[in-house]
Amino acid sequence: MIWKTIAAWYRAHGRDLPWRRTDDPYRVAVSEFMLQQTQVDRVVPLYRAFLKKFPSWRALARAPQAEVVRAWKGLGYNMRAVRLRKLAEGVMADFGGRLPADGGALLKLYGIGPYTARALRVFAFRQRALAPDTNLRRVLTRVFKGPKADPKAFDARAWARWESTLPETLSYDVNQGLMDIGATVCKPVRPRCPECPVSRFCASYPKITTMKTLPRQKAARAERVDADGVPDRIHRGRVIEALRSGPAPLGEFRGLARILASLEKDGLIRREGDQVHLA
Repeated sequence: MIWKTIAAWYRAHGRDLPWRRTDDPYRVAVSEFMLQQTQVDRVVPLYRAFLKKFPSWRALARAPQAEVVRAWKGLGYNMRAVRLRKLAEGVMADFGGRLPADGGALLKLYGIGPYTARALRVFAFRQRALAPDTNLRRVLTRVFKGPKADPKAFDARAWARWESTLPETLSYDVNQGLMDIGATVCKPVRPRCPECPVSRFCASYPKITTMKTLPRQKAARAERVDADGVPDRIHRGRVIEALRSGPAPLGEFRGLARILASLEKDGLIRREGDQVHLA
């Protein structure tokens, strides 16, 4: 009953997002990579522009990496662009340009981990699965385990049990609905329980509405920072941004030797003499 309720709510109230208007596995995969650690509102216009430039696995696989990284501007975490392009190369080389629907085959492809494999199975191939992103884990933990359960503690047995009761025909709508409920209603702090379509099924309601502190999703791993407290990811982003318009003299990055070395190791940049280029 809960799954039908979530699916019905999604059909009536789900957000209108461009990757929800397609079942093209390539377009779905692009959205999944872009949405990792990036807010939906930032992704929407960049998603459209990226697909216009690289409309297929073939186009992306053939594109120079530097061109793909340039097109990733505004999304941050530029390694995702590298991984997505390498995924395209793998899809072309190993599967003739068709993303496999099998979970095991997906996990063998570069850049695809357990979450992304599940998400692709659901959103590209309409298979029965629950894709355990941050929002789904929080909502389902609260609904089935109560307000004090830790949403970061992934219980594989419980997850499999929940998944086994999910009708395959509702899998797509349920997953999208859970994501939207988590993003707009069942928030980490101050959940809006009276507006929630599944409050009557929820083991946390109404107690959760009066709790002063709630279990939070696992905090991000501590970042490496410089002497002034600036995270490495900020410096990395600035270097890539400086190189998007073309190569730059090595001297422009004085004091950033460690950052340059990490970017070079990740295959994002290359040094040629006293010049630094996007790889």
